[in-house]
Amino acid sequence: MSGFSKKFLDSQKEKLLKYKQEILNTMNTRVEDDLAVSADQVIEDGDQAQNLLNQTVTLGLRERELRRLREIDAALDRIESGTYGLCEENDEPIEIKRLEKMPWTRLSIQAAEERERELSHFKAI
Repeated sequence: MSGFSKKFLDSQKEKLLKYKQEILNTMNTRVEDDLAVSADQVIEDGDQAQNLLNQTVTLGLRERELRRLREIDAALDRIESGTYGLCEENDEPIEIKRLEKMPWTRLSIQAAEERERELSHFKAI
């Protein structure tokens, strides 16, 4: 069980729900044909390349939004289960300032830095 106050947890839950709603609103307000290109839009090879680049960027943004939604939902689940704010690497409490800035985070600063070092080590190999 995390050692955070009910007030803090309620505040974090509210913040997470707000972030979730903002992401969903952003996704819903985008036109469905973001990714579609009509035949009259493609006039030259340069236009076609630009449209392909736009589609790639749009897909990347959507993937990032979906990944963030999954992280938010997981954080909300941790609040409900009583494990919110505990580092997944070492079960130590995550710093409050870190949680306030990134309420969906799963790792303490130290664990995140260690993971980053490990990833950069494997990239260098």
